Amino acid sequence: MNDPKVTRRQVLVLGGVTLGMGAVTVTGLSVPAWADSTAAGVELVPVGASPVAVLPGVGVQPAAFPRQLAVQVRHAGADLPAGTEVALTYDPRLYSPLPAAVATVGGRLLRTTSSVTTDPRTALATCTVTVAETVAAGSDPVVVVGTAFPVLYPRDLVVGPSNATAAVARRHGKPSGRRSLQPRRPGTFGGVATPWGLEVSGVWSRCVWANGERWYYYPVQVTLQSVGPGPVPAAAAFSLALDPQVVRDVSITTARLNHKTHDAGVRVLSQTRTASLFETRWSTRVRLKTGDRLDLCLEVRTRQPKGDLPTIKHPSVGLIGMGDHVTQRQTGRTSMSRIDAVWE
Repeated sequence: MNDPKVTRRQVLVLGGVTLGMGAVTVTGLSVPAWADSTAAGVELVPVGASPVAVLPGVGVQPAAFPRQLAVQVRHAGADLPAGTEVALTYDPRLYSPLPAAVATVGGRLLRTTSSVTTDPRTALATCTVTVAETVAAGSDPVVVVGTAFPVLYPRDLVVGPSNATAAVARRHGKPSGRRSLQPRRPGTFGGVATPWGLEVSGVWSRCVWANGERWYYYPVQVTLQSVGPGPVPAAAAFSLALDPQVVRDVSITTARLNHKTHDAGVRVLSQTRTASLFETRWSTRVRLKTGDRLDLCLEVRTRQPKGDLPTIKHPSVGLIGMGDHVTQRQTGRTSMSRIDAVWE
């Protein structure tokens, strides 16, 4: 899956969403999708807030997918009888179902049952939610069955993602009249694009005090690796956040591009020092191509604390200002940290 020449695969850029298991709040209802022929007087309204972007190949426009697998069931003219079924079909590579689907009216959870089946021919999953109580006319429930999840590299290249759809049926009838839940594509998703990604890794050293009973880790090398398939759209830049009680100063001594000494044009963008944070922000002139690796060696001057510290700022290294995040692959490694210090 690392082949930078693969052009028929899709890149997902999925924001994380957490749905609580108590009350579920859903916003962003769009225009009605349709009045289903098998459930007269019922119309389904998809949830279209904050769609996630899917890039269906190299050199094409990112498409929009629902962030939440959710739909509102409107039935103004009559009660929604017990036994009504709402079925949402989705691509399991893009979505994660809730342990149990939920339906809410005005913040109240309705009594429901749900089941998930998979079509062996298409590999699509369908969650069917059965409402176990009568819902009064005008009380339009929102059915939520899952949410998009960040698909991490190298599995973030997905062939042919399928649209999410929904259908409704009354009194245990078979849901039919299926329609798409795809939201409108935001203009902010931009035009044609090529996916790109970066991984951050490095090497750590340790400052020890109190006769070896206390210690703190700090980075001595930062590595940025481009995973492609496209080049990184901006010059490599990153930040270092350290504890000023332990770290006095940081400088970058050498740079290597693809294991060869390189004039990376490293410079300090800014420096912040408070009682609890020492942060430096760095830029380079290097625009990494597919497969490129940039190693930056750090010289870190440390202090020797006299004893226990009241608090600690765990060290972290992270990318900054790296351009178009809609087409950035989700490597899951855009930062690194250590939390295993002993300071008290």
